[in-house]
Amino acid sequence: MKQARPRTALYGIVAAVFVSGTGIGSILPILPLYLRERGASYSLVGVIVAASLIAQAIGQWPAGWLADRFGRRESMVAGLLVAAATSLVFVLPLSIGWLVTLRFLQGLGFATATPAERAVVADVVPSDELGVAYAWLSGARQSGLIAGPAIGGLLAVFGRSTVFVATGIALAGAALVAAAALGPTARPTARAGADALVRQAWSPRARRALLAIVVLTIGIGVLIGVYDVIWSLYMRTLGASDFVIGLSFSLFALPLVIATPFAGWASDRWDRRWLAFGSLALTSLIGPIYPFIGSIPLVMTLGVLEATLWSFSEPAMNAFLMEAVRERRGEAQGVVGTALNGAMAVGSLSAGALFAIGPGVPFFVAAAAGIVFAFGAVPALRAAGGRLSAEPEVVSA
Repeated sequence: MKQARPRTALYGIVAAVFVSGTGIGSILPILPLYLRERGASYSLVGVIVAASLIAQAIGQWPAGWLADRFGRRESMVAGLLVAAATSLVFVLPLSIGWLVTLRFLQGLGFATATPAERAVVADVVPSDELGVAYAWLSGARQSGLIAGPAIGGLLAVFGRSTVFVATGIALAGAALVAAAALGPTARPTARAGADALVRQAWSPRARRALLAIVVLTIGIGVLIGVYDVIWSLYMRTLGASDFVIGLSFSLFALPLVIATPFAGWASDRWDRRWLAFGSLALTSLIGPIYPFIGSIPLVMTLGVLEATLWSFSEPAMNAFLMEAVRERRGEAQGVVGTALNGAMAVGSLSAGALFAIGPGVPFFVAAAAGIVFAFGAVPALRAAGGRLSAEPEVVSA
C-alpha cells in the first residue's frame, strides 16, 4: 500500500524556488545592458540570452527522463550547482564567444533541475489540490523575482559583475535547501518500480493533454523570450534608469504573487483547460498597447494588469497536465520544458533584430504568436476532456 510522503518535500521545493528565483531575477534587467557594455550588438544580445534557452530546450526532455529513473533530488541539486558555478564564472574577463558558452552551460543546469522540481509536486499532492500546490510554486518563483530585479538594480551600482556573484551564491543556496528538504525520499518509486514507470506508455488522455499544454506553452515561450531581451531596452528608450528598470520587473512580479493564490483556488474548482487558454489569449492582447504609451508609470500600470492575467496560466496548466499524466511525469514536464525554452529561444533570437526595426515591432509579433498558439491548442484541449474524480496522493514507496 502506498504511503503519503511528508509534505516537507513540497515546502523544500517552494523554498528552493524562492531562493533561486531571487538570484535569477537579479540578472534579468542587467544582462542585456551588461552585454551591450561588453560590445555586443542588439542581435548578439539576443543570441547570448537565447543560448541558455536553447540548452534548456535540448536538455529538459532527457533530464525529465533521468529524474523519473534516478530521483528528483539528485537532478535538482546537480542542476542548481551547475547554474551557480556558471554564473560566478560570468564575471571573468572572457570574450563574447565564451559568454555564449557559459549561458549554454547555465541553461543545461536549469534544464536538469526544472522537470524534477515540477514533477515532485505531483508526487506529493492529491490531484484535486494540484492547482493550489502549483500556485505556491509559482508564487515562490515570482516572490523571488520581486526582490531579485530590485536587488540587481541596486547591486549594479557597485558594478554589474556583483550581480552575477550574488546570483551564483543564491543558486548554490537553493541547491542546499533542496538537498536538505527532499532527502533520498525524492525518488518517485523504488528501483524496480522506477524502471517500470519509465517504460510505461502515456495513456491517450495523457497524450492529448500533453499536446495541448505543449501548444499553449509555445505561445507563452515566445512572449517570454521576446520580453526578456527587449524589455530593458524598451524601458531605456523611455528614459528609465537601471533602478527603474529593475523596479519595473519587480512590479510585474508583484501581482503574480498576489493573484496566484486565487489562480490556484480557481484552477482546483473551474475548468483548468479554459483558464490556461484564457490567460494566454488575454495576456497576448496587452502587448501591442505598450508602444503607444510614453509614460513610465502608465507602462508599469499596464504591466500590473498583464501580470494579473498571466498568473492564471501556470497553476492551471501544470495541474491539468499532472492530473492527466499518471506515468512518466518527469518526462512529461521535460517535454513541456523543451517546448517552453525552444519557443523562448526563438523569441529571444528574433527579438533583437525586431527591436532594431522599431521598438514596437517585437510587441506586435509576440502578441500575434500568442493568439495563434492559444487558439491552436483548442482542439487538443477539447479532446483531452475535463477533470477526473479526485484520487489519493501519488507518492513513493
